[in-house]
Amino acid sequence: MKKTLLFIAIIFSGIANAQLLYTFDSVKTTSGTTDPSFVPVGTGLTCGSFTAIGTPPNSLAAFRFDFSNWALGSTGGPGDTLYSGMTGIVNLGEYYEVTLTPSAGYTITGDSIKFDFERSGTGVRTYCVRSSLDGYASNLTAVYGLPTTNVDVQAGNVFFLKRDITTVQTRNIIVLGASFMNLSAPVTFRFYAYNAEGTGGTFSIDNVNFIGSSALATGIAEKNKPSTSVYPNPSTGLCFADLDDLTGKITITVSDIIGNVILTKETTSNARQSIDLSKFANGNYFIRFITDTQVITKKITLSK
Repeated sequence: MKKTLLFIAIIFSGIANAQLLYTFDSVKTTSGTTDPSFVPVGTGLTCGSFTAIGTPPNSLAAFRFDFSNWALGSTGGPGDTLYSGMTGIVNLGEYYEVTLTPSAGYTITGDSIKFDFERSGTGVRTYCVRSSLDGYASNLTAVYGLPTTNVDVQAGNVFFLKRDITTVQTRNIIVLGASFMNLSAPVTFRFYAYNAEGTGGTFSIDNVNFIGSSALATGIAEKNKPSTSVYPNPSTGLCFADLDDLTGKITITVSDIIGNVILTKETTSNARQSIDLSKFANGNYFIRFITDTQVITKKITLSK
């Protein structure tokens, strides 16, 4: 049984990277297809409840979303440690769904999503996440944090459980790109799963953590202005930022794809600034330039 959590909603803010955590703490085996748990609360947006679409009527476990009857395609056993052994395809009529809606006068920017995955003994072996921004046509960028002993990411941004195990896998990450910056309309995310070993096999998600920011559409605003540039991109370690249009005190933060702030510096000059990422691992990072009147976000790829 999942331990009781003292849940504090962390406010989405244009001034700092923040998080919205879904813990599914009120889900029971009789609670139906809509998560009855307290939804996260954030400034500048409304968080919907998770719902299960196309599934049986109830979760098979408490304290997480855990439904069965997913598309088949895995027969179990040693042969299923290879992705090439999977024969199933995603069923677009069965998924978990949640919607985030910007408040009037606000925009929201999504950086990443982190979540836990679990399955029963005959459960799914592949899963992915899509969004309403492209009509759920393609999988969002998937990353599995090191080490990738149990799960890796296959072509097409598909998470693949490469061992026949049922333990919780906690390092699933979805990277949200430029399309998720400064959204003023609702955005819906769908979690799909397939290649189950049996119809009674489950797909479970828990601790779904949306990482991003919100901003007033006027006043303090999140922008991506052409006159503010970060280069070279990709970078081998040392990059530079031109901040010609910024005035006053400027706070520069660098965050990794799961929202951890790994570097902070302050300046009162809008001259070219150097940002040294050489001690960090290859991957995608978000650089924010914060003043009293605006927040500018840039994505950079580190490739040494």
